[in-house]
Amino acid sequence: MSAVLTDWGPLAEPVHPDAAGPGDPVWKDNAYIAFWDTARQVYGSFHVSTSPNAIGGLRARCSLQFPDGVVEVIEELRPGSFDGPTISFGLDGVITVDHPELQARFVNTPLYTPADYSDTGLIPELVPGKPLQHFQQGLRMIGEFTSAGTTREVDGFGLRDRTWGFRDEAAQWIEYAALVGIFDGVFISAMKFLSADGSQAADGFLIDGAGSHPVTDLRLRRTAAAQFLRGTVTLADGSVRVVGMRSREAGFFVPMGAETDGPAFGCYDDFMVLDLDGAPGGGFLEQGIVHRVC
Repeated sequence: MSAVLTDWGPLAEPVHPDAAGPGDPVWKDNAYIAFWDTARQVYGSFHVSTSPNAIGGLRARCSLQFPDGVVEVIEELRPGSFDGPTISFGLDGVITVDHPELQARFVNTPLYTPADYSDTGLIPELVPGKPLQHFQQGLRMIGEFTSAGTTREVDGFGLRDRTWGFRDEAAQWIEYAALVGIFDGVFISAMKFLSADGSQAADGFLIDGAGSHPVTDLRLRRTAAAQFLRGTVTLADGSVRVVGMRSREAGFFVPMGAETDGPAFGCYDDFMVLDLDGAPGGGFLEQGIVHRVC
């Protein structure tokens, strides 16, 4: 297994260990990767979240699903670090796991150009004048992992996400959906948020060889169980692209906050084989919603 590391730019932003104090709103440094290897039927997520002033919710997670099993490692992180007892999320692109149930080494390298959500205004500021910094980019994922005595290789695609700033999911939105896919020469990331006042707004980017094209709307069709069937994406130039599901392959819950007796933000990633206007690819839909019954 080998891959050449290249510059991740803003997605390699270091952790900010002194960004907030006990009297400030919660500051979060998060990094996230979701990837899919449709040929080998391996799907996975890595998610790290740390903070200088949060109580609880500092964790590292690795979730993998493959043809004959599922393995998941969740552990606490120290404030100011993306390295846990067994999971190391390297901002240079190297991720390792050394756990009794999982040993892994993955190298992720960037594809396309970064999608910068920081200045779009879609995500409301928790602290006025200090917007959440949010970047996403497509990736190639190469590596191998060993679980239950069997070693498997991975060569797939995915999404890398890096955010930092003042953040409280349960206070900033009620519900959202995020559609991500990579197709032949095309990376798409589209989001839609439901705000507390009942309004909905979409944002995102379709990135291809011609550049970055802003998304102005996302419309979703779901099954009777609220699972994704089709997404209709409208771009700023008025053109429309359709992302359809070919098969549903894997899924993971995404821990977003700390244990609580009050409202809690629930989130789930649904991995699929997809197509974009008929061209095959892969990706996932992330759905998040605030659970208020308590």
